[in-house]
Order: sequence, then C-alpha cells, then structure tokens
Amino acid sequence: MIYTLENDLAILKVDTKACEIASFRRKDKDIEYMWDGDARYWANRNPLLFPHVSAPANKILNFKGKDCQVNNHGFCRKSEFTFISKTDDELRFQLCDSEDTYKEYPYHFELNVTYTLKENRVYINYQVINREDGKLYFGFGQHPAFRCPLVEDKKFSDYWIEFEKDDVENRRLDLSYELFEKYPTYIIKNPQSRVFTLSDGENKVRMYTDDKYRIFAIWTPHAPFVCLEPWVNTIDKNDTETPFEQRDNIVLEKGEDYKIAYSFEII
Repeated sequence: MIYTLENDLAILKVDTKACEIASFRRKDKDIEYMWDGDARYWANRNPLLFPHVSAPANKILNFKGKDCQVNNHGFCRKSEFTFISKTDDELRFQLCDSEDTYKEYPYHFELNVTYTLKENRVYINYQVINREDGKLYFGFGQHPAFRCPLVEDKKFSDYWIEFEKDDVENRRLDLSYELFEKYPTYIIKNPQSRVFTLSDGENKVRMYTDDKYRIFAIWTPHAPFVCLEPWVNTIDKNDTETPFEQRDNIVLEKGEDYKIAYSFEII
C-alpha cells in the first residue's frame, strides 16, 4: 500500500512493499525524481540494504554455524513493511523478524523507518533494535535510484555528481555509460564528502549522509537512472568462507539499538 506526504513544494509517496519511495515530485517543476522500477532495466527503486550489503558470489552466508541461502543486499527489498503511523509531515514503518526472514538471517530484530518531508527535502531515519538473547550482527546501506536524465531534453551524459570534498578530481564526476563499463560499481571508500549532488546544471538531487556511512557507491546497469548509494559496510563477494559474525559488521548487545539517517532534496 502507498502512503503520501504533501506540502506546498513537493509530494512524497512511500510503498509498504520494501518501504521504498514510489514517487518524489517537485510541484513547481512537475519532475519525477525517482526511478520507477521498470523491470526491463531494474525492478527495484530505492531498496534498504539490510542485514547485509552485497553477498558472497555463491549467495551463501554462514550464520551461527549454519549455511543460509541469501539474496544480494538482504531481504528488505522483497519484504512487506508494517505501516505504523502518519502525521502531516511524517510516515513510520516497521519490519520485524518473521519465519521468512529467519530462513535467511536467523536473528531476532526490529527495524523502524521514519520518512519526514520538510519543504523539498525528505529525511529518512532508521533504527535497528536487537531482540536477540545475545549479540546482533548486521550490515547496512542505501540504494536510491534517481531518474537520469530527469527531463526529456537531456541525456545521461549531460549529468555529473558534485562532491563536497576532494574525493574525485575537481570534486566532480562526469557520468557516462562508458564509465560504468570500466567500473560496474564506482566505489569510494571512506569519503570525506557528506554531501553529493546529481546535477545537469539546472535540475538537481542533493544527498546528505550521516558520518556513519563509510562507503559511497555509484551504479547504473546502462539504464536511464543512476544510484547514489551510501553504505556503512559491505561483503567481499569473493569471500565465500568467512562466517558472518567474523565479517565487518555493526554489532549490538542485547537490547541495544542502532540509529542512522540520511536525506536528500530535489532542486
């Protein structure tokens, strides 16, 4: 089911399926900024990456001494979230462990997601709570896909990404499909930047990231969209042996919670 937030500047729609943004539009420009999930290219839109980012090449992870078949980036993108509440500017959703999630990730958890619309900017806050009788291990990341080009008279190569700091030459990465033939996923580890702007000079998406995000990835499958992806951590695809608990993870003690956020505005 889709829930809507609206103000004088923008309209935001969020789907309980995967807790993805279904639409984010600016009223004065009548531009849709989000990818629509066209399955000819990529059926997702802006999935939450939990309880792991990426996956081993064989799609098997060892949890608590047991091998489990997993999906790339976890199960949130195929999960139905529970709608919790709505105010004039806020939507709240929740996902808890279930019989289905336990097959892929044998841990008890609670995941809360809050969307807040302020003017032309959406703030997305996450809370993971450990419901285990022991430690909880997990990874975390974002995968929002933005239409590129945003308007009909532009093409993909008319766009670039502006970096707040010197993470790339001249703080600017020009986009082209040739770039992603060379780097299928363009990855920057430990970026100095916390602000990243997708731009054609007139229309923009500006992303603001929490300092807990230690990786920034950019991806497109030669399609009319580009993903700007802040990750906390990721799994080495070539490592098919290391047990999940021994990998680079966020670790919570019993009853603890983990909070992280990011936001983006449409300009």
